[in-house]
Amino acid sequence: MTLEDSPARAVSLKSGILTAGGIALIVVAAAAPLGLIAGYGPLGFLVGGIGAPAGFLVAGIVLALFVVGILAMARYIGRPGTFYAYVGEALGPAAGTAAAALAIVAYLVINIGGIGIVSSTTENLIHVVTGVDVPWWILGLLITAVTWYVCRRGIDVGVKVLVVLLVAEVGILIIIAIAVLAKTAVGHLSFASFAPSNVFTPGMAAAALVWFGAYFGIESTTIYRSEAKNPNRTIPRATAFSLAFLALFYCFVAWAIAQAFSVPELQAAIAKNPTAMIYLIGDHYVGPWAGLTAQTLLVTSSIASGIAYFNAVSRYGHSMAADGILPGSAMRVHPKFRSPSFGNVQALIMAGVVLLFGLFRLDPYLQLTVWFSSPGTLGLISLMALASLAVAVFFFARPREGLSTGRRVFLGIIAATAALLLASVVILMVVNIELLTGAGGLLNTIVVIVPVVIFVVAFVTSTVRRRTARRNVDQTVPVPEGEGA
Repeated sequence: MTLEDSPARAVSLKSGILTAGGIALIVVAAAAPLGLIAGYGPLGFLVGGIGAPAGFLVAGIVLALFVVGILAMARYIGRPGTFYAYVGEALGPAAGTAAAALAIVAYLVINIGGIGIVSSTTENLIHVVTGVDVPWWILGLLITAVTWYVCRRGIDVGVKVLVVLLVAEVGILIIIAIAVLAKTAVGHLSFASFAPSNVFTPGMAAAALVWFGAYFGIESTTIYRSEAKNPNRTIPRATAFSLAFLALFYCFVAWAIAQAFSVPELQAAIAKNPTAMIYLIGDHYVGPWAGLTAQTLLVTSSIASGIAYFNAVSRYGHSMAADGILPGSAMRVHPKFRSPSFGNVQALIMAGVVLLFGLFRLDPYLQLTVWFSSPGTLGLISLMALASLAVAVFFFARPREGLSTGRRVFLGIIAATAALLLASVVILMVVNIELLTGAGGLLNTIVVIVPVVIFVVAFVTSTVRRRTARRNVDQTVPVPEGEGA
């Protein structure tokens, strides 16, 4: 055993423990299907209209272009597990460092924002079932501790927990969707959701944040490369399965929900209380137990998503430390479970934010979730666009071993197209930022500016640091005799 692998100085993650199915579970759990359908689904229908089911398919196609480029480039770089590895390889080390800073902050704030959702949902569920009021921030601290404990026990333990939670939330959505279709006469099933006139509308463009937010986590498959079995095969399979499953699943469930709008009394109830859409539909088509079960599983869905994001952030921290961007201490792992010690720092930050918001009596959803998830969402999609640009530059720049000119150009075109489409999504989100935040004025300005500021500051800092280091090296190089002044 070397010093690096000794229990006191362990820095390497547990290798060869994740299968394609295990990684796919992490990705799908991060997307939180029930949380997405119940939380953001109503917004998709309200803004996008009846074309909402097709919105998920369109987003899936765009992201398919994104992952094709990322996976193709992964073969040619040494550490293909993170966004910044691709950006740094193609666009320079300063851009890579800036991408790393934005990525870890984006993942972290999205995870913190998720604590607001799960805390408020749990608080409401406890009140409905028992009549007892438990402060949301106490629940938030408890959920943070549980998430940390599960993730600290190792990625394999986290996957086992995710299997149970994910099967439950997917199961209730399928039950509700099938019940709706079964009780809708065959002749009355509508396919208007897929008509071009209902898909390509201003409302659908404005709701892009819903369609693309539904796939958050799909970009993280390569983060688990060092822990995967046969990563060259496992990672592409996990990515393809995750993307295909989410696209078809979201589209199917949303299409079934669209049929429910044909019931006048149900349509009126949803219009009055849009956020209760999935619960109302469950009550109407399946029975009261389905609505209560969906509310309960929304809590577990949010916890599952939190576990997946927590794992992603801690591995980003580990990777950044290995590349010298963060202090070396962040590269250490648990001597037994081989989970990144950076998770300890992450848990403390999350708990501190929850406690702060609780002490100041701020709203867990309207303030904690909105203030943190909004810039994180914008930053993550911006990074996807930047990574696609990096892939395009990489393949267009020069010949690559094992690739014909035609295939190299084809991959470059695919990546450039993905970059253009994702950049368009970012622009749509900025233009329609009020739909994401539900607020106006200064808050929207902050949400838009924060990701830009993080990237620019990290880029400038990295550039200055590298130039200073280069200048110091030049000054310390001895001048041979006979040269110089």
